[in-house]
Amino acid sequence: MKTLGVTGLRNLGNTCFMNSALQCLSNALPLTVYLLSNRWVSELNVDNPLGMRGEVATAYAKLVQTLWTHNHPTLGPGTGLGAVAPTHFKETIGRFNSLFAGYYQQDSQELLGFLLDGLHEDLNRVRKKPYTEVPSMEGQPDVLVAKTMWDLHLQRNNSIIVDLFQGQLKSSVKCTHCSNVSVTFDPYMFLSLPVPDRRQRLVRLHAFTKIETLGEEDTWYCPKCQAMRQVHKKLEIWSTPELLVLHLKRFSSGSRHMSSFRAAVGNKIDGLVAAPITGLDLSGKVLQPTLQQEGAVYDLFAVSNHFGSMGGGHYTANAKNALDGHWYNFDDSSTQRIHNIETDIVTSSVYFLFYRR
Repeated sequence: MKTLGVTGLRNLGNTCFMNSALQCLSNALPLTVYLLSNRWVSELNVDNPLGMRGEVATAYAKLVQTLWTHNHPTLGPGTGLGAVAPTHFKETIGRFNSLFAGYYQQDSQELLGFLLDGLHEDLNRVRKKPYTEVPSMEGQPDVLVAKTMWDLHLQRNNSIIVDLFQGQLKSSVKCTHCSNVSVTFDPYMFLSLPVPDRRQRLVRLHAFTKIETLGEEDTWYCPKCQAMRQVHKKLEIWSTPELLVLHLKRFSSGSRHMSSFRAAVGNKIDGLVAAPITGLDLSGKVLQPTLQQEGAVYDLFAVSNHFGSMGGGHYTANAKNALDGHWYNFDDSSTQRIHNIETDIVTSSVYFLFYRR
């Protein structure tokens, strides 16, 4: 009998982008355990005006249950027999987002973002979102400001997705005219990082946190100058979630719509990257004192790959099965065990990296 969770997903017609994201997310063990335990049923929020009547969460939960509770016959490598057709899931997301209604190739980043947002709103424990107002906290210590902003966020957003996938960023904006600094704290779902150059190769978070001078078209209102000013902006990681998703910015197109996605052939940034499979230590990169003390060490559990050009190409996934501890490659219907961990997990085709603390 095949190991539970090691089941391919049929390509319904240019849906490899969806299959890749689904296989990665399916191997996010805390979320899958939550769905298999049926805890999600009592938290389903069908009346949330920002949600999808609970239909996206229900469709995804049913798919996960199919992948993880049915023993499929032992199959020869690459046969694709016994693969699951995610037809109902595809039809469901297509009803709520026209981007996924047809059978054109899409960006798996779009799919992952849409799915995580949809799951969050469909499973939001807040039944009636209160009106919240951000208090003036100028001059207060970062620890107090960050906690206040996170508590305000939880008043309106409280779900298994927030529990597992959301961290907090600190944004500092400095006026180039008077040097006034404004600090805000905002939640994030994943971190987008530039592709390392050929000399470094190693994925580094410091590239995400470097100071950026915004152009004249991105001026900011300085409350001290009482005028629009050019600014220096710096992002820092205040806290990281239990499940950390790193996105490599391989596509240079600024638009996120399908017309630009298909037109952006040749705008993919290729390059071999290196990322730790175990022991990614972010303790020195986060600002939250608790995480600095307790440690923020992560192990890789899934990778989404993209091959070819942005306008077409092909998506696959590599994921570590929590039951047998082995890594597998998911290529639509085909599933293959990966034996060479050092060279075949993180390759030049990696697009997303999924880590667990």
